[in-house]
Formats: sequence, structure tokens, C-alpha cells
Amino acid sequence: MKNSESKIRIIDMSEEGASEGKKRKTFTITSSMIAKVVAFLLAIMMTLTLAACVVSAVLMAGFELYSIPKAVMLRQALTAVARKDCDYVIPRFLPYYAYDGVLQSEDLVESYFDGSSVVSVKFTDSETGELMWNYAADGNVIYNEPMEISYEWEKWTSLFNSETGEWREEKTACVDVEMVISTEYGIRDKYYIISESVDFLYSMLYWVYVVGVVALILVIACVVFLVCSSGHRVGYEGVKAGWGTKVPFDILTALTAGFVILCIVLFRAVADELFYYDEIAVTSAIVPIAAVAISLVVSACLGWLMSFALRIKLGKWWRNTVVFYVLRALWRFAKFLWRQCRRLFGAIRNIPLIWKTFLSVVGITILEFIIIMCCWWEPDNLLSFWVVEKLILIPIVLNTVFTMKKLQKGAKALSEGDLSYQVDTEKMWGDFKSHGENLNSIAEGMTVAVDERMKSERMKTELITNVSHDIKTPLTSIINYTDLIANEPCDNVKITEYAKVLARSSERLKRLIEDLVEASKASTGNLEVLLAPCNTNILLTQAVGEYGDKLRDVNLELIVTQPEEAVMIMADGRRLWRVFDNLFNNVCKYAQEFTRVYLSLEKTGEEAVITLKNTSRVALNISEEELMERFVRGDQSRNTEGNGLGLSIARSLTQLQDGDLQLSIDGDLFKVTLRFPLMK
Repeated sequence: MKNSESKIRIIDMSEEGASEGKKRKTFTITSSMIAKVVAFLLAIMMTLTLAACVVSAVLMAGFELYSIPKAVMLRQALTAVARKDCDYVIPRFLPYYAYDGVLQSEDLVESYFDGSSVVSVKFTDSETGELMWNYAADGNVIYNEPMEISYEWEKWTSLFNSETGEWREEKTACVDVEMVISTEYGIRDKYYIISESVDFLYSMLYWVYVVGVVALILVIACVVFLVCSSGHRVGYEGVKAGWGTKVPFDILTALTAGFVILCIVLFRAVADELFYYDEIAVTSAIVPIAAVAISLVVSACLGWLMSFALRIKLGKWWRNTVVFYVLRALWRFAKFLWRQCRRLFGAIRNIPLIWKTFLSVVGITILEFIIIMCCWWEPDNLLSFWVVEKLILIPIVLNTVFTMKKLQKGAKALSEGDLSYQVDTEKMWGDFKSHGENLNSIAEGMTVAVDERMKSERMKTELITNVSHDIKTPLTSIINYTDLIANEPCDNVKITEYAKVLARSSERLKRLIEDLVEASKASTGNLEVLLAPCNTNILLTQAVGEYGDKLRDVNLELIVTQPEEAVMIMADGRRLWRVFDNLFNNVCKYAQEFTRVYLSLEKTGEEAVITLKNTSRVALNISEEELMERFVRGDQSRNTEGNGLGLSIARSLTQLQDGDLQLSIDGDLFKVTLRFPLMK
């Protein structure tokens, strides 16, 4: 039921209510305690009715009442009761059952039938036809519509055959029974109860289903009302928690289930006890006992259901359970352990690897010692521990080896310049994972540094190229106008001298710009190189012929050594000639006068080696690598015309032709070595 249901309005006409202007109080039917009690009791009664209908329907179907006539069913029921009476009475007249060899008195047996619906009883021996006992009821009692019942009573006994050593069943007694029973009873005995039960079942053959359906509908309606009304009280909006909600729900459920099980067990024990004494007593006593048991069970279940509904309305009903408290405590304890473990792992992680290894080995050794001392007289246990230990250690060692192999492979890739290689650290742990991440970080950092350097070099090259191009245009004009001024007739000697200085400086600036452009192109590999078979001997001879006079002008003696056979290499003749040109110009500028210059060509293995040696004019207080840098000159005073680009251009051009240029400085001795692979 919802709160939107129809409301019962009560008008308070008391003096206080009148003084407040007929104040009205409202309440819903779900908040009425009387309605709840009525619904609760009605639910119990209807449940009892439904249970009775179900039991009756089962009995009717089991006894086949829908196919057997009432008279036949009544005769069968009465015959069954009569048989039980005969089973008790007949043995009292048989010698086999006599007590101390004496048969019981007939008066004592007759008292068993006195005051019952039995009209007469006659027992006759089936073998001899002799009348064993005859009973007739008191003539003062009037019996209506008697029913005659006759059958043969037999008694089988287990006898032991001493000759064969076997047990056998033998009929020891056989009695013909004739009984007359009244079907309209004035006496309320067991025959009356059976007859009334048969009459009731046949009267309810079809009504039992109608009553059962109505009872079921009423039970459902009452349960729904009780569930909806749980928690609602007069004077309160919404729902209010009761004292029962303070009990944890799982404890309440366990108590309810235990109470229901206890009721069922007690009912079963009482029913078994009644059946043990007399089955007829069950018919008269079991019904009220079953009603009480069912009422208690239904009451407990309804109370539990109403409490559960109220807890759901209040929300988060699972919080008020022992299981929730236990799980929450376990969760908090687990989080506490996890925090402590993380602190411990953090402390262990900060320990150096060598100490971790040492402590692990010491711990394993101590554990092995303890196990050996405890199990040295039990070889099976010692062997089991050894197997388990190796099954644990071998995977750890193998995993460590594979991890170190991955790290070694990553370090080797980085050392070979493969900056794109990444170490897979997904399955690594501890220091190994940290080391792998460090290697990846190194590769990433080096990649960034190389990219930045390449970007810087490209920017420098583009700057040099662009600036050189922009300078060429005004420089060409300066050179041209300087030449025109120098060719103009003039009587002023100083103007002619100034023109020569301008022409000389312009030419030097032009060469500097050309060297800058060439150096930038050579270092970035933008120069076009056409490799072709080249005779090194001829190139050296041309160089000697070209620079022989220049070397003599600066008082230098050139000594050339080369093999008679041709030394062939793959090179670009024009670029290689520029290398020689730069080297000989460097010699002319920086070599000491009145010294010798040595030029040699030889084959060394699969290479052609060209060596140029001279003595420096000034002290070389600079390393080979610094001397190879751009704009670095051996003459620190910068008194010569060099610009410091010759050696840098020569090295770049040599590398573009798959060659190598190396410098060597030994005191004042300056040595340049060129190496080119021989042509195959």
C-alpha cells in the first residue's frame, strides 16, 4: 500500500482543538496498530485454513475419494479399525499367547468393546469350526444401521528347524471374524471419529479448492498489507525504526530459522509419540497440535518479513548485520596489513641489491638449517622440503637470469646507437624493473638530445646558407666597383693603394663565404658526390705539380713517397682534389720555413693510406679534436689568412667518400692521415 491511499480523517472537537480552530489530525490505515493486529491474526488463521485445505486435498487424492463411493470408503475405513481391535483381542483366547499358561478372563476382554459402537463380535476357529468367543452389546443400547464386517484373521510365526538349521514361516492360528458395527453412532469412539472424518472429506471434495484459493488470496493480501505498513506509526511522517531493527539482521534471521526448525522438530516428536500409542489418537489430537505449530511458524515468519521490509525502507539494511561488521573489520585489518606491507616493501626496496641478495641467502640458509635439524631423522620430510625449495628457487633464478638477459640486450642496443629500442619491463620487479626503466629513460633522453642537436645543426646550416646568400649580392657589387676604381686613372697614389686593399679584403671575404657554404653542405651531406674509379697516384702528382712552386716560395721542401703501381679507389675526383687543396693550403700557411714536408701513399691491407706531415710554425697547444672544429686555427694570434674551415671541410668531404681523416700532433709535428678503401 502506498501513502497515497485513502485516509481516515478524525476531527478533534476537544476544548484544546476548538481553541485552535478545529485542528485536524490525519492518519493512514497503514499506521493503525489495530489494523496491523487484525491483519496479523487473519494471516495466521488463513494460513491454517490453507494448510488444512492442502492436507485435505492430498488425502482425498491419496485415498482416491474422487473414484471410490462413500459407502465403500466407509467400509474400508471401519474394517481397518476393526482389524486393529481384533489384533489386540484374538491373541488373548489363544493358548500360545496365554499369560503363565492361563487364558485371560472373557469379562476382561468384553470390557474392551463395552461402551463402543461394536454391536457384536464372533470368533470361530477356521480349522475346527469351534466357536472361540461370542460377544453381544448391552441390549439397552440402541444401534442404528449396523454394518457387517467379516474376514479371516491369520497369525504367522517364525519357527526354527533344528534338523535343517533354517528358519521358516508357519501359520500358527487362523480365526474367522464376524463383527457388526453401528454406522449411526450415539457413542463418540474411534469408529465415530472415522465415520465423521469420511463424511467431512466427502462433503469437502470440491469446496476444499474454493476455500483454499480464497484463503491464499487473503494470506497474500494480509502479507502485502503488513509489509507496506511496517514502520508506519500515528503522528510520524514516513517510517520509523523500531526496537527490532537494532538486532542485526543475520542474527534475527538465524533466530527465526532456529525457532521454525524447533517447532517442526517438536511437532514431529509429538506426532511420532501419538502414533506409537494409537493411530486414532492422531486424528483427534494432531490437529490442534499442528495448528499451534503452524501458528507459531507463521508468526515468526511474518515478524521476520515485516522487520526485513522496514529495514529496506530505512535503507542500507545490510549495514546492520554481523557479517557486514565482520567483513568491514576484516577489510580494515587487510588495509592495515597492506599499509604495513607497503612500508616494509618500501624499506626493502631502498636496500641495495647486494644487501638484498645477502639477506636472502642468509634467510634461506637459516631456514634450511632449521628444517634439517627438525627432520634429519625423517628423510621423507627432508626430501619433500628439498623438492619444494627447489621448485620455488628454480623459477626465481630463471626469471632473474632472463631479466638480466633482457637488460643486457637493451644496454647492448643502446651502446650500438639503437635509441628506439625499449626494454620490456612489464614482467620485471624490484631493482631490475627500475634499471630497465632507467635504460628506457636514457634512450629517450639521448633521442631527445640527438634530435635537439640535429635541429640545432640544421638551423646553423640554414642560417649560414641564408646569410651567405644574402652577403654574396652586396659583396659582388663591392668587388666589381673596387675593380672599376682600381682601373680608373688617378694621380692620387693613396686611392690606388686603398683600392688594392679593398680588392684583397673582398676576395678574402668571398672565399670565406664560399668555404662556409661548402662546410655546411659537407657536414650535412647535402653535397652531391659521384663515386668513380680514381687513380690516387695521378691525383697526388697533380697536387705536387700544383703546389710545388707555392711550397718553394715559403721555403718548404716537399718529399713524396708512393708506389709504382696504381692505387685505385672509389672517389669523386673533384671532391678529393678539394681535400688535397685544403691540406696543402694549410701546410703553406702554418708550416715552419726551411723545413721538410712529407707526402706518402701506401697500401695497408684493404686500404689506401695517404699521409701528409709537416712541422708547425707555432706551438700547437691544442688537441686534435679541437683543431678539427670549425673556425679553429693553429695560429691563435690569427695573423694568417686562414679562417679555420679547411680541416673541417676536408674531413666532411672525406667521410662523404667513405673515407676517414685523422689528425696526429706530436710536439710541433703535424700529421694528417687519409684512409680510403681500395677498389675491388
